[in-house]
Amino acid sequence: MIPFLAVGGPLLSDTVRVVTDRNEPGDYRGQAMEPEEPLVGLLTKLSRAELAELLGNRPDALEAPWPRRMSDLADRLCQPESVELAVASVTAPELQVLSAIQLRVALGDHDGVEVSAVAEFLGTTYREIEAVVAMLARRALVWIEYGVIQVPEVLQVVGYRRFRLGTPLAQLLSSITVEYLKAKSATLGLPTRGTRQDQLDGLLGYLRDGARVRDLVSVAPDGAAELLAKFVWEDADVQLGHYIQHTHYAQLDSPTHRETPVTWAVDRGLLYPTYSGTVTMPVEIVLALRGRDYHLPFTPDPPPVALCPVAPERVAAESSAAALRLLDRVITVVGSSAVEPIPLIKTGRVGARTIAKLAKDLGADPDEIKVALDLAGAAGLMTLEIATVPEVRGRSRRPAPKPPEFLHPSDDFSRFRELGAAEQLARLLRAWWEFPFVSTADEKAIRASVGEDPNEVHELVRQLTVRLLAGLEPGTGLIDPEQFAALAAWHLPSIDGEALRVLVAAALTEARIVGVSASYAASELAFALLTGGLEQAADTAVSGACGSALFGTDLTAIVTGPPSTELANLLDRVADRETQGSASTWRFSPASVRRAYDNGASIDDLLETLRGVARGDLPQPLTYLFNDVARRHGEVGVTDVGCVVVGEDPALLAEIAAHRKLVKLGLRAVAPTVLTSTVDALATLAALRDSGYAPVHRAEDGTVVIREEHIAPPPDPDALPKHVPDAVEPEDPFAHADRLLAASNRPPKPLKRGALMNVFPGKRDAEWRRLIWQLESGFPVTIGYQGEKLVISNPELDGEFLDVWLPKHREYRRLDLKLIVPT
Repeated sequence: MIPFLAVGGPLLSDTVRVVTDRNEPGDYRGQAMEPEEPLVGLLTKLSRAELAELLGNRPDALEAPWPRRMSDLADRLCQPESVELAVASVTAPELQVLSAIQLRVALGDHDGVEVSAVAEFLGTTYREIEAVVAMLARRALVWIEYGVIQVPEVLQVVGYRRFRLGTPLAQLLSSITVEYLKAKSATLGLPTRGTRQDQLDGLLGYLRDGARVRDLVSVAPDGAAELLAKFVWEDADVQLGHYIQHTHYAQLDSPTHRETPVTWAVDRGLLYPTYSGTVTMPVEIVLALRGRDYHLPFTPDPPPVALCPVAPERVAAESSAAALRLLDRVITVVGSSAVEPIPLIKTGRVGARTIAKLAKDLGADPDEIKVALDLAGAAGLMTLEIATVPEVRGRSRRPAPKPPEFLHPSDDFSRFRELGAAEQLARLLRAWWEFPFVSTADEKAIRASVGEDPNEVHELVRQLTVRLLAGLEPGTGLIDPEQFAALAAWHLPSIDGEALRVLVAAALTEARIVGVSASYAASELAFALLTGGLEQAADTAVSGACGSALFGTDLTAIVTGPPSTELANLLDRVADRETQGSASTWRFSPASVRRAYDNGASIDDLLETLRGVARGDLPQPLTYLFNDVARRHGEVGVTDVGCVVVGEDPALLAEIAAHRKLVKLGLRAVAPTVLTSTVDALATLAALRDSGYAPVHRAEDGTVVIREEHIAPPPDPDALPKHVPDAVEPEDPFAHADRLLAASNRPPKPLKRGALMNVFPGKRDAEWRRLIWQLESGFPVTIGYQGEKLVISNPELDGEFLDVWLPKHREYRRLDLKLIVPT
């Protein structure tokens, strides 16, 4: 879930809970909310386009299994997790209007909030607030009913505290005993007779009257006005110590009770001590003392961003160079880990020293190495290897050290290298688009606000950065990234300002490294990520790669510019890369050429291929090197053997080598009394015994091996390979809008325990009872249906039919109960 980090606390959770005049709790975090009945009715009245727009704005509501009907959709839209995700994507004016609505609810507008009241709070016009409310309604965060604004129950909380306004009076007074209520009433000159509710009503009426509060403060003793100003303009909650709560009320009736600025304000209901050691000022008092002309902040227009002209040709050229450099960096970093695995530190990340070393060795920028490593991992090109730590013997109480972890190429890396450059780039960009970390961000700067774990904030900021760059005027780019950060803050006001500034700056750096932007302007790759056609844009980006090299007499090959994937792969096969940058250098050596021969290449094929990419003829020293290595290659051969068969009788060994039943062993005589086998010792022993011989298993020193029988332990479930689910295409909101509008809104018949026993009469054996129990419990279960096996879940009973969800097919299906059988 996305954490809400704006000043003043989260929208859906806070240490202070709102208690309305009807004593309804205001913090519903983590609770299952009932669907709002008015929202169900409003959803059914939406047109196809309006409903599709809402579903597009709230895509989490379409997670499988899909909502069956409008009441299910309303239920999902009102869940706290879904509301948090929706609020995280609103702009500054939307969040300001929503907070003002929450404030009005906290102040008593429980039956709905007037648009004019919100406009008055924010100091703007009715029409402007109406337009923002319409935007919130398109996300189902508010709706208009009977001419007033309604909000889901889950949003009737303390989100307005981002304005540092404190807690409503009704909540603070509700926790005070009647004796202290009467004492406050007496201090203010109010009647002290009557019930507790009479005292509450009197105090609320007095303290909610702004003019009377201002008059009261105007005659405050020395020091009180300055103290109250701190609460009014800095923060309505101030830490003054735990003694306030306990000493003030204990001394209230004492003859030695001494008045101070704090006690003067507390006695008159202007301040309230809390058990957490803070003193808080109620919302009504803060607003009264800020004056009649004070309005809550409202910024309907985004901040301006200075732009400068940028030629599209320049953007295309720089983007292409960056994209090709990214491919080269990723392939080089992953390839180098095959020789020297990359160690991880305790946090599970690659350490700064390792990144600096890789950057120095490869002639790259550290940020490029960070991005290359993260994208290689996200694209499945690297895998984690955990080193084996020797067992600590003895009685030491020290915990066993964590085994070292390393990164090295995965099995998929070789397949990745065989892809075309455009396919490689598209795969890396998709991984970057959804990667849960902004790789180049300063972790210390954002840890306190965003946290260390991967979350949607990083992805949200990255995608917003690209969208805003793509939204700039064509042919222009940014001048000041700080102004761009302010623009991003207007679009994502729910994220802490400093953390957002760091993340936006890092996202801009990443966008430049992967070729999505150049000169602070969006490239064609950026538009492709947003609108589609990534493969075509990637093909265009890599088309400018350099496909030729300059071969020198010093046994080097120099590529001036970003090398194409094919050229880089060829040179990596036969030479060692020395430098990278605007130009890349490879050096040939006997070891590098021998490596190519070891991998099956022939001298004729290699020289012909190198001549095809050379600018001119190959230098004579290079051809001499290839010929010399080829002449000596294969002088000595090394053969793998599974085991060796030895004996004292050459005739017996010759018989075994010629035995027809032992051909599968691949026996070969290397001496009169020595045979080699291509299979291991145990399999060779078994085959010889099956053929009527009586061999023994000998160790390397000639002693007979005594084999102990043992039962293999069951496999570790965590070590078994996991199924990787296929990528799921995003849901089509229009198709779901059609389905929901056509669905019946009749509430489903509850599938109670025992309901299916009457449907399946006579089915009383254990197999049927287990199936019926699973169906009634709603658990996923495998059934037989018309000759096929189906995994079903979320059943609803409708007469003689069962409406179920099929996870594998991603659809609802109506099944005839009479055709369902256990598997």
